[in-house]
Amino acid sequence: MTDLRRGYGKTAGVVGMGRSGAAAARLLSNRGFVVTGFDSSPEASSNEHLSSTVFGEFTDAHLKGLAVLVLSPGVPPAAAISQRASDLGIPVIGEVELAWRSTTAAVLGVTGSNGKTTTVEWLGHVIRASGPGAEAVSAGNTGYAFCDAVLDYPDCPVFAVELSSYQLETIMELRPLAAAILNLTPDHLTRHRTMQNYGDAKARIFMNQRNTDTAVLNFDDPLLERYHGISLGRQVFFSMNREVPLGAWLTPSGMIYYRDENSAQAVLHAEDLSIPGRHNVANALAVICLAASYGLEPERLLAGLTSFSGVPHRIEFIGTARGISWINDSKSTNIDSLKVALESFEHKVILLAGGQEKESDYSVLGPLLKQKVKSLVLFGSGADILRKQWHDTVETAVVNDLEEAVAKALLLAGTSDTVLLSPGCASFDQYLNFEQRGEHFRQIVKALK
Repeated sequence: MTDLRRGYGKTAGVVGMGRSGAAAARLLSNRGFVVTGFDSSPEASSNEHLSSTVFGEFTDAHLKGLAVLVLSPGVPPAAAISQRASDLGIPVIGEVELAWRSTTAAVLGVTGSNGKTTTVEWLGHVIRASGPGAEAVSAGNTGYAFCDAVLDYPDCPVFAVELSSYQLETIMELRPLAAAILNLTPDHLTRHRTMQNYGDAKARIFMNQRNTDTAVLNFDDPLLERYHGISLGRQVFFSMNREVPLGAWLTPSGMIYYRDENSAQAVLHAEDLSIPGRHNVANALAVICLAASYGLEPERLLAGLTSFSGVPHRIEFIGTARGISWINDSKSTNIDSLKVALESFEHKVILLAGGQEKESDYSVLGPLLKQKVKSLVLFGSGADILRKQWHDTVETAVVNDLEEAVAKALLLAGTSDTVLLSPGCASFDQYLNFEQRGEHFRQIVKALK
């Protein structure tokens, strides 16, 4: 194992100077490394923790002598710079692996296609609310890089870490005390090519676990059945539909139970959870399994389960303007997250969708659009593709961008209507990330008041 705790007299490279890359450079610099940044774009942000930056093409001279090369999540392991570094005998790791090797704290890891951020933030909140002096920090793919969290909270006893498939592709020794896969739906297939490759990348979250660790799986997801028993740790499940041998489940009456090796007990009624929606009941079940695996008794979970306020950009009510309710679900970047958002409403909404479409069959949402959507406004680079896949479903308008989408929604909406931004697509056609898209939507709506 490469010792990354003390870098004095050593050099390191970081590939990709976005949020994760900048955090990795900061951590390496703090440990005494002289850091070189690599980025394909000359417009990449400057970073005070870099001694130099290589834009575009690299040479062996740029790599030789590096003690380690750290990849940002957006850089695939098969990238030329990664392959060449390996050929030269340079260890290549990801940003989350760097963070793991730089802390002695416990890690509770969460992955899956949907619900990761809510589950990780809720898990951290539940631990902090569990009693006097309890500490936990949520980080990772949530937008707060794991490397930053390790530096900012050096004495934190436990990190709840959201781990994407991209991040998990580059782990080597990262070992969560408890880890969960929430669900699997088609996503990131441009990079992973097949659902099996995608699922296998997610399942790497279990690969270093020992018999004292815990693996948590969604018992209701048939795509996860092939990963039952993959971890050396104890197997725990959660289910919305049936009782499980170990773990948490929802009864037909709405009561949530948790069973460990000794007994089963009621935790709380689903109606008492602090954020609504059936999808959030499933998230809560995962939180219960992970927090219990960390050592918290079910009764210590109640305060956090009933007081969490949710996460920004995920079915977030941002206010009323012009008599219309506005909902920010910018974090909806795939079909399944859009489906979850639409199913959260009892009444019809005006839906704003679009962005950079994914290699998915959006037509499967046609029946749900007819049921839940009053009018549809499409924007961004994928608007025409979505229009073709959703033809003959609901009244549809196509515009260029989010500002035009809001303006069109104002014309379509009546008093007491709800406008839902739930793109179902990536944001990269017009934004750096879904957070920037959601904040732009927030500002547009704010200007209407």
